[in-house]
Order: sequence, then structure tokens, then C-alpha cells
Amino acid sequence: MTTPSAPVGSEPIVVGTLDPSSEAALLEHAGHLAAACGHPLRLVHVHQANVLFGDPILGLPGALQPQSMLIDDSAVGRVAGQLLRDATEIAREVVDGAVEVSGELVRGHAAHALIKESESAHRVVLQRRRFSRVRRVFTGSISARIAAHAGCPVTVVPEGWSAEGRAGVVVGISGDKTDDQVLGHALDEATRLNEPVTVVYGLELMAMGAELADHATTRDWTLRAEAYVDDLIRRARAHAPEAARTPIEGRVLAEAPADALVAAADAARLLVVGRAAHLNAYPHLGGVTRAMLREADCPVEVLPLPA
Repeated sequence: MTTPSAPVGSEPIVVGTLDPSSEAALLEHAGHLAAACGHPLRLVHVHQANVLFGDPILGLPGALQPQSMLIDDSAVGRVAGQLLRDATEIAREVVDGAVEVSGELVRGHAAHALIKESESAHRVVLQRRRFSRVRRVFTGSISARIAAHAGCPVTVVPEGWSAEGRAGVVVGISGDKTDDQVLGHALDEATRLNEPVTVVYGLELMAMGAELADHATTRDWTLRAEAYVDDLIRRARAHAPEAARTPIEGRVLAEAPADALVAAADAARLLVVGRAAHLNAYPHLGGVTRAMLREADCPVEVLPLPA
């Protein structure tokens, strides 16, 4: 094992961990990312026993209930502490001494605690657990809530995911002023992974109803979109450093954006999307990004964008 090197940046990569027995993909992805970027790895296990539900959107962390006769808070805390120690040991094996690995047990609301952690983090990495769609309707998604409000990029790794047999970084664009920033971030990730980039633009016209668009209109929209993607790629190549000359391919697809991205990411190593930017005080992911967090078969990286 090597000696941990000095980190490139002081901001940690924060990993929200729960049960290391089912988080091999999460810890491996986060560990390799930390080792490649040179940022310390910080594992956070949020202990929610006897905590009333709060609401991160409203800034309510949740209140601590009195000691319950039904739930032994100290016993749950001891179990949580052991799970955190197990996860920390696995993470240290993954980074193999390249960066520092630490762990902290936090009591409170999981989404609120990790949103708070994101304010001083380089990135937050979470795992998407295998829940049925019905269960997601009633429980919501902690990862989606964190991705919607985090102050840094958030990566959500599907449970059981493996990079074996996969290649490429897919980036979803929407035709607005933030596309340059999203593609630039995707190029940085692709350079780190030594992978090519595929820029995917799903035509909204098709999402609204292809039967209403005649052939001429569809062709016109497609040509305009292809010209836009070509210009976007040219700008990205012009601004990329010499070391980031990874191949970039553009695809304009006559499909709903969410469907186009899910299909394109089917064999990818990473999918990069932006978080919808809003001027109001209640930012949200947007329908396409939320769909990616539910359906994509590879890790999804959500980049916060300026309003």
C-alpha cells in the first residue's frame, strides 16, 4: 500500500453510505474517482433513528424525538457505527492509499444532512437502490432530493452496477446556454476515464407529438439541431486543453429526450446531465434529469447550473 498523496483540492468527495454489503458499486466508483482526482474521500452514514421527518426544501432538518421504548436509539447507533467502519475499510482498500479516507456518523434527516455536506464538497456520490416504481411513488427518492439541491455535482450509481464491458461518456443537452458548461464537464470526466464522448440531443418536437409534424418540419428541426450540436462540439474542442482531445460524436435523435438518453446510456460508463436552472427559490431537477436518475443503467452525474 502506498502513502496517501497530498490532495489536489481540499474539498472531499462525500459518499452517502448505508449498508456496505450492498454498496460495492458505490464504494468502488467513489474510491476510483477520489484516487483519480486527488480529493479526500469522506463517508457519511446518516443515523435516522427517532428522528421526525424534516424537509430539506424548506430547510427543516427534522426534530429529534425523545428516546423511544420501541426503538433503542443507542443500539441502532452502534449498528450504524459498525456499518460505517466496514464501509470505510472497503473504501480504503479501493483507494489503496492514494487519498485519505474518513468516515462520520451523523444523526438527522438523510437528505438534509447530505445537502449540507455538499456545500463544502467537491462531489457527492450516492447509490440508487432497487425499489419498485410503486414504492418510489410513496417513499420518494433521497438521491433525487439531494441532486436537486446540492451545491456541487452529484453522482448516483445504480445498485450492483459494473463498468465491465461498458465504454464512453454520454452527455445530454437541451439547446440552451448551459450546454457549453455541461459538455465541458463531460469532457473533463471523459479525459479522466480515457473514454470518448457522445453528445445526445433528443428533439422536443417528437416528444410533443410526432404525428403533428410533417416531414418537412421534422427535417428542418433536425438540420437546425445538427448544426447547433456541431457548433457546440467545435466550441468545446477549441476550449479544451491539449490533454483533453478525446473523440466527440454528436447525435440528434427524433425521440423524446429521456428515451434518447436512456437508450444511449445503455452501454455507457457515465451519463452527464444538467440540473434545471431557475430564478426562484425552489430549484428542481426537471423531468428528463429525474427520469435519468430512475431509469439509466449507468452512473448519472447531475451538474448544478446557474440560473
